[in-house]
Amino acid sequence: MSVLRKINKKLYKTFDGKVEAYGENGCLVLVGELERWVDVVAAGMIAANEKPALSIVNDISCTGEKTHPVRKPRVEDSHLEWEEPDVLIIGGGIIGCAVARELSRYKLSVLLVEKEHDVATHATGHAVGLVHSGVKLKKGTLKHWYTLQGAQMLPKLCEELDVPFRRCGQYSIYTNPLWTPFLFLSRLYWRWQGIKGITAAHGEELSSLNHGISANIGSALHFPSGGVVCPHSLAIAYAENSVSNGVHISLNTVVRDMKVEDGVIMSVTTNRGTVHPKVVINAAGAFCEDIAAMAGDRFYSIHPIKGTVLAIDKKHSEELVSSAVSMHKCFVRNVRIRRDVFSGLLRGVHGSAFGGPFFAETINKEDFSTDRYAAESVAAQLEHISSSFDRNKVSSYFSGVEAVSYNGDFIVCEGKAVSNLIHAAGIQFPGITASPAIAADVAKLTVDMFGGKGALQSKSDFNPVRESSPVLKSIEPSACESLISDNSDYGVIVCHCEKVSRGEIIDSLNRNVACDSIDGIRRRTRAGCGNCRGQRCEAAILDILAAERRTAPQRVRKSGSGSEVVYGNAAVIAETRDSALGWAYESDED
Repeated sequence: MSVLRKINKKLYKTFDGKVEAYGENGCLVLVGELERWVDVVAAGMIAANEKPALSIVNDISCTGEKTHPVRKPRVEDSHLEWEEPDVLIIGGGIIGCAVARELSRYKLSVLLVEKEHDVATHATGHAVGLVHSGVKLKKGTLKHWYTLQGAQMLPKLCEELDVPFRRCGQYSIYTNPLWTPFLFLSRLYWRWQGIKGITAAHGEELSSLNHGISANIGSALHFPSGGVVCPHSLAIAYAENSVSNGVHISLNTVVRDMKVEDGVIMSVTTNRGTVHPKVVINAAGAFCEDIAAMAGDRFYSIHPIKGTVLAIDKKHSEELVSSAVSMHKCFVRNVRIRRDVFSGLLRGVHGSAFGGPFFAETINKEDFSTDRYAAESVAAQLEHISSSFDRNKVSSYFSGVEAVSYNGDFIVCEGKAVSNLIHAAGIQFPGITASPAIAADVAKLTVDMFGGKGALQSKSDFNPVRESSPVLKSIEPSACESLISDNSDYGVIVCHCEKVSRGEIIDSLNRNVACDSIDGIRRRTRAGCGNCRGQRCEAAILDILAAERRTAPQRVRKSGSGSEVVYGNAAVIAETRDSALGWAYESDED
């Protein structure tokens, strides 16, 4: 029986003949109608499980659930009209920013467009920052290869970009004591997978290495290549370093259409004008398949997965964990879907611990909502991992959306029907770890499109080092005093939870990648990331932002378009007060 017949037989039996599969242009296309989104995804997984190497295009309609409108910027102008960059990168997440930095090594004009008000606002901005060791990843997949390579590249990269990085290792814990005799054999297996330096820990030894681990945990394997990094800090650093090396980044820019002739992208239409690139790189995260469809090169589908994570009070975090701890087996059930995922506890570079994630399929690619059930599920899991975990010490919880392909692997390749398109799609966890290796390969594919390194010159003045702004709480007291004496703004603490000064906030507003929102300041300085979640400092941040941008307080936004913080009488009072001080207000571009 052929694979197609076998898949159709399973689909018919599972969904009562409501869906079917057929082959087209080397892809397996699913069509039909189902009421629930989880069933639509389940149909795609049936096909992928039968033949993982197949490219799955899932065109099954979901009749019972509606997708939310995609968030789009309000700005309409001709800022990019008739721009002719050598390379257009679509997407300002960690992959798009990493690719931009890598391409800035060459004598190319590079334009990166991002539909949000800032870089790293979607999956990257909601990640916890585990530097994955490669455990649980299948050998032979792109995900496994890029993760191992990226984990080795990150320490030097973070040093160049001045981004906090800690190589603390990753523990894979085993709750079933029957696993203990087999740990030695499993070490041999992971070594075969390319992971080196693995050691085993048991009982009290395990508790002494990670003092918050529950006494019920029998044993664990330690993978020394694991670590932690701040995801949005890394993405912003990629972006800033690429701009300092000549890359142009256009925020609030959404791609609307493409003109393709004879398998070549001729132009890309955006809300800010029509661009005429020579090469297009698709790094649009969950929207990669939409960009591929515009180019007539859609040979894969994305099913978004929402992960919910608990953030834990810093003081309590010290009692819980000192590195990254993951459960050996943790399955998430979603009707007919069963996925093996990373789930556990890690201590971030800034001291706070994160627990989770809890995964659920979602039809919406921008579904950052949270719910009590997901938070309770993570909390119950953390109580199993650590007997010290206290639910009352959870400071917040948040959700992010991963862009997952049906075969579960990364998609990094040239276009199949379009000659000047490169896809970096389906980059789910651990995309943060894999980002430098993916960027290097995408850059190589791009250079090859221009005739290879022999035809394309490297920049002699490329500078891989990024100079970051001073972080007051991280520098020596003598240097701190000198900094304050030179600039008194550094002596004014705005966020007391995170010890962030007025000077640091002003610095973040004047970097080479635009920052015009309260959330943008939070991502760059951690102002508002403490236990009070910005309740005591947000008003002061708003005032600083309004003053530095010479705009009215009611135009200051928390994030993107439509998220203005001040409204009503408060805005009128603020504008009257500030006008009396002689401030001149400029119109907002949105």
